[in-house]
Amino acid sequence: MVYAYTAEQIRAAEKPLLDAQASTDELMKSAAHAVFEAAEAMLAWPDALADLRHNRRTLLLVGKGGNGGDALYAGAELALAGHAVDAWLAWGSAHAPALKAFRNAGGTVLTDLPEDMREYRFAIDGLTGLGGAGSLDEQTGRVIQGLADWYAHVLAVDVPSGIDADTGEKGEFHVTADATVTFGCWRLAHGLAPECGIQLLADPHLSDGSTISGNLSPLTAAAMLHRSVNDDHEWPESLARITATNVPSMEPRFHDDKYTGGVVGVRAGSGTYPGAAILCVAGAVHATPSMVRYAGPQALEVVRALPEVVVTRKLEDAGRVQAWVFGPGTGTDSIARSELAYLLGREEPLLIDADGLTLLSLDPELRELLRSRSAQTLLTPHDGEFSRLRDAEGIAESDRLAETRAVAESFNCMVLRKGRTTILCDPRHEAADSVIDAGNSWAATPGSGDVLSGITGAHLAQTAARWGNDAFLSDTQPVVVHAVASALAAQTEFGPAPARAFAIAEAVPAATAKLHRFSGLPAASTQR
Repeated sequence: MVYAYTAEQIRAAEKPLLDAQASTDELMKSAAHAVFEAAEAMLAWPDALADLRHNRRTLLLVGKGGNGGDALYAGAELALAGHAVDAWLAWGSAHAPALKAFRNAGGTVLTDLPEDMREYRFAIDGLTGLGGAGSLDEQTGRVIQGLADWYAHVLAVDVPSGIDADTGEKGEFHVTADATVTFGCWRLAHGLAPECGIQLLADPHLSDGSTISGNLSPLTAAAMLHRSVNDDHEWPESLARITATNVPSMEPRFHDDKYTGGVVGVRAGSGTYPGAAILCVAGAVHATPSMVRYAGPQALEVVRALPEVVVTRKLEDAGRVQAWVFGPGTGTDSIARSELAYLLGREEPLLIDADGLTLLSLDPELRELLRSRSAQTLLTPHDGEFSRLRDAEGIAESDRLAETRAVAESFNCMVLRKGRTTILCDPRHEAADSVIDAGNSWAATPGSGDVLSGITGAHLAQTAARWGNDAFLSDTQPVVVHAVASALAAQTEFGPAPARAFAIAEAVPAATAKLHRFSGLPAASTQR
């Protein structure tokens, strides 16, 4: 498991080491060496604008605190290794011993703002780090924008400046990093903020071998972090990454048949949105080998597109089902409302998405049915749908993680809040909340959420079939499969390009195989 902690927890874990240092800046120098190693790796990346850069220098963005010291000590190592390194003291001063070491190593301290950003192919962000909530000032913002305009790669120290370490919220002026190197243990922002780029973890230590991670327990973790797609860059072995989550094999067990692997029922689509039915069902068909049943007005269209599916027009006629998916494209009329009420009253696990979420936000009686439901329920809103649910419950707006927890607790069910960073909260179990970084944004296309609902519903049914209705989904797997499928669907012989939602559904088997290939996990790992 990959655990993340709050800034307060990290500071508390660091303090014993800071108090026990045998020499000045012992811990900072150890951390800075990790920054140097990450920087050396990034300096080997191709430079598409090499011919337009005058000197191809490195720029340190230096703040007054410890992160500025990390950047300066790392810059000193880069200078000693033969790199041309400049340091800009954003607020006029810096950590004195580190600044002295940087000058002694041959680094250049700028007396004014950098003028021509074409000189810099690479920058290290040591402005604020762990305490960097809120926006940076406008002058600093101009320097950051200048680097971005000339496509300089940026390595952030600890957390990109202007990004809140606990919430991932960004200020108006902030750093967007290609990679971030942090120390000891992960911060929440490393999962919540895509601006962190590739997440790297070093383990600084003192001469006696003590480390920050040694002072933190998984029992106190604020969340678990997952990543869907691994980056393809070479990194030193000393730098750990949030690697892609493995999934179990979908191969049927020895005595499995089309029923025992988990039959999912789908109620999706309408005359207005016929495609939602096909996309949702396609996600389910490609996710597991088991039967998919469709109940709704698009029965004939679904079976024409996907002849494997067993169809009917009424929920009551669907037959044996071990988990239900309701909502994509169903509409919000009285018929849809009565169908949702019917499913809320059943004992099978239920996933509610799209129009089903709208119905919940509009109807207090449906919300009470949801709240009192004993069976497993999973809501899968995007941010817009989530805000309507939050407002319907009278929950105050806050950061994405905190308000997602609040809504899950209010409804007493799982909430999977979709996005480039997906959050899953489950108030019924003691496990920490999960934060999943998709690693790409190719799923930002119409209909991909319908596909995800189908994938997740199929996994939900498989879990119920094998372990009973009280067992709960190994929750991150469908999200990870969907993100990898989106990346695969975007590949062409010439490079990545936009992929339509149905192509994402068709890529689900390949994504599942890719994620399982190196795991060796048994199918039974779908329960935890």
